[in-house]
Amino acid sequence: MSDQNILNSKTTLEYLVLVNERSYSAIGRELNITPQQFSDWIKKRRPIPQERLKTLSDYFDIDESYLVDENNFTKNLDPINKIDIQMLLIKKKINEGVEETEPYLEHIQKLQKEKAKQIRIGRLASILHHDDEEIDRGIDLFLTEMEQLIRGKRND
Repeated sequence: MSDQNILNSKTTLEYLVLVNERSYSAIGRELNITPQQFSDWIKKRRPIPQERLKTLSDYFDIDESYLVDENNFTKNLDPINKIDIQMLLIKKKINEGVEETEPYLEHIQKLQKEKAKQIRIGRLASILHHDDEEIDRGIDLFLTEMEQLIRGKRND
């Protein structure tokens, strides 16, 4: 399975458990959530009830919108969600008063650039889904021009 497939098979809830270096059972004990409930949410067998969503949001100190979609099912972890969560966690560390903030700020800048790339990739992917020869020719022309630009910059 590729890294992209692994990423897309995870949910934001799984990712938050992972980055907080906790287990489902430990969090479940603390929040009075059964392993079966956690499993059902992670596997998207059922939505997270509003009162439990509030509990999880408070526990991870993260807005509910990062956790669930409009139907309260846990969100898939896509590259943009992952970057948003990473930036949020870094900003929390800065706000907690870490001594050396410069490396964290540099990391946020790198993440912002990566997020912009991911947004461009998503835009291009949505255009590629149109089954239109004129669009395909335009994309091919654009890609050829960009490749020539890159080759030109390498030769400078």
